[in-house]
Amino acid sequence: MRDLPPPPESRAPDFDSDDLDGALFRFWIRGASDYPYEVAKALAKATTPAEYRRALIALAAEKRVNLPLLREEKEPQK
Repeated sequence: MRDLPPPPESRAPDFDSDDLDGALFRFWIRGASDYPYEVAKALAKATTPAEYRRALIALAAEKRVNLPLLREEKEPQK
């Protein structure tokens, strides 16, 4: 797994969010059936919950999967 920089502060996920965990779990299950090698490779060195989350978020970005909880908040329209 390549080292990726952390997401910008505006997009930094709340790693204690059950909603984020649910979205990442669904992505993991779907990804494991669509591209099992990439999922296994991304998670190979993860040992903590935060590392698993970071690895899945990076893989989702690489695969261009839109995880709704990580979208940048849009500025209110004037």
